[in-house]
Amino acid sequence: MTNQKSISGSVKSKSSNPVNRTKAVEVAAQLFLRQGYSYVSMDEVVRASGVSKSNIYYHFKNKEELLQSVVQYWIAQYESELYLLLSQREREVTERIYSFMALLSAGMEGRDYKGSCPFITLYMQTPASAPEVKESIARFFRELQPMMEKLLQQGVDRGEFRKGIEPGPAAALFIAAFEGSLVLAETARDIGIIEQSARTFCQMLR
Repeated sequence: MTNQKSISGSVKSKSSNPVNRTKAVEVAAQLFLRQGYSYVSMDEVVRASGVSKSNIYYHFKNKEELLQSVVQYWIAQYESELYLLLSQREREVTERIYSFMALLSAGMEGRDYKGSCPFITLYMQTPASAPEVKESIARFFRELQPMMEKLLQQGVDRGEFRKGIEPGPAAALFIAAFEGSLVLAETARDIGIIEQSARTFCQMLR
C-alpha cells in the first residue's frame, strides 16, 4: 500500500513539474506564431516540445487554455523588457527605445518574419470559444499606454524631447506606429522598417 502511494505521488510530481509546463508554453508560443494557432495541434506541441501528452494535458485541459498561457508568456516577455527600459534612467530614452526595437527585430527574424506582433497575431487567431484570451491581450494594450507615457515623459524631463510634448497622445501615436512598423516589416521581410520607424518618431519629438 505504501509503495503504491509512493509511486502515485512520484508520477503526480513528475507530471506537475513546472519545467514541463514552461517548455510546452515556450514551444507553443513559437509554433502559434510560425504556423498559426488553428494549424497547430496539441499533438504537434507534444512532438516539438518533447513533453509527454499526459504532462501536457495535466497542465492544460485544452488548446484554448494553452493559448491563454502563451499570451501570458508574451505579456511577461514584453513587460519585463519595458520595466527594464523604465528603470535604466542612466541611458538616453532614445537609446532604450532603439534597443527595444532591435530586440523585437531579432525575434521576428528568428521566426522567419512570422507573427510580427505576437499580440495582434494571436488576437486575430483567437477562437470565439476563448474570449478571455482576447481580454488578456486588450488589457495588455491598456497597460502599455501608461508605461510608454512614463518613458516619453522621462525623455522630456531629460531634455531629449522638446517641452510641450504631451506624453499621453505621443504614447498612443508611438504604439500605433510601432505596431504598424511590425506589420510592414513582416510583409516586406525587412526589419529595417522597424528601426527607421522608431528613429523617425523620436526625431519628431525633438
